[in-house]
Amino acid sequence: MTLKPLFAIILVVPALALADDFNQTFTVAAENFVSTGKTPYLILQPGHQMTYEGTDGGQPAKLIITVLDETKQVDGVETRIVEERESVGQKLIEVSRNYFAIDKTTNDVYYFGEAVDMYKDGHVANHEGSWEAGKDGAKYGLFMPAAPAVGQKFYQEQAPNVAMDRVEIVGIDQATEVPAGKFEKCCKTEETTPLEPDTKEHKVYAPGVGLLIDGPLKLVKHGAAEAKKQADASQQKSKKNGAAADEKPLSRQALVFVGADPLAEHIWMESINDPNTSAHDRQDLIEDLNEEGFADPKNPSADELPLIENRLALIENLAPDAMDEVNAAAFAEAYKDLVNMYHRAAAE
Repeated sequence: MTLKPLFAIILVVPALALADDFNQTFTVAAENFVSTGKTPYLILQPGHQMTYEGTDGGQPAKLIITVLDETKQVDGVETRIVEERESVGQKLIEVSRNYFAIDKTTNDVYYFGEAVDMYKDGHVANHEGSWEAGKDGAKYGLFMPAAPAVGQKFYQEQAPNVAMDRVEIVGIDQATEVPAGKFEKCCKTEETTPLEPDTKEHKVYAPGVGLLIDGPLKLVKHGAAEAKKQADASQQKSKKNGAAADEKPLSRQALVFVGADPLAEHIWMESINDPNTSAHDRQDLIEDLNEEGFADPKNPSADELPLIENRLALIENLAPDAMDEVNAAAFAEAYKDLVNMYHRAAAE
């Protein structure tokens, strides 16, 4: 990829002549984009996590959004990666890695694309909906202005024939109550797309918090990711007991939450791919995926099937790019054991 000069101006121009009045032309100086920060309607601080619950087709649905401690260069801009992990009926159906950047002069948030993994029966089925600014005619869009106004219309996604979501601000002073609490002066949006003219969806954002309602899903909790809270609590407990704070490495603490908490997975993956981690420790961190986090690994319950499926899917994603033969062999062993656990839990 050829990076643009430091003081270049990034100009987004229409890829298609669309017959609508939604703005799709945005001009931001390249040096004004930042990948970390807190805006009125979106927090891009690593470790921040939001959990949503609701129903989809009569089944319980859950969405976990986590700001990862990872960035990606997209079309010459450093973007923050925000992971969305969605499950329906306790089965993982989608994991997406979204790319955002903030215009530090306005606090407006721009959207540069996403990498999508669609799951079926615990396996990646396709990558439908993936796009990236700067590739195949795709352009970045405005995700959310810092000071939205009723009647404002703009494109969030500009990937021809793939993703063309557009937004209209329909309210900016709405009182909203969700399981996470009551919020005032909320912004309500209406989302449509020319790719599916009959599709319409509403979302609600609270200032200082972010997304409250996403279609049928509502915010139930937000803040620091669970893995970090658990790690901090564990360290405090060790200190009180007079033990060293690093008695149990953070990677081992994170292992317990792999498959349930994206930040934990990030911590764990950094360790197993770190050449400074001994081969023995890397092997244990991978093979113990069939032990840590389960009440009784030899007798897994049906309630633990989603965790087993998530870990199987994770191995399928990581194993092809294993760092070395030690990791590859450990992935194979863990996968075999988890498959056996899956059959035992499913037969319960």
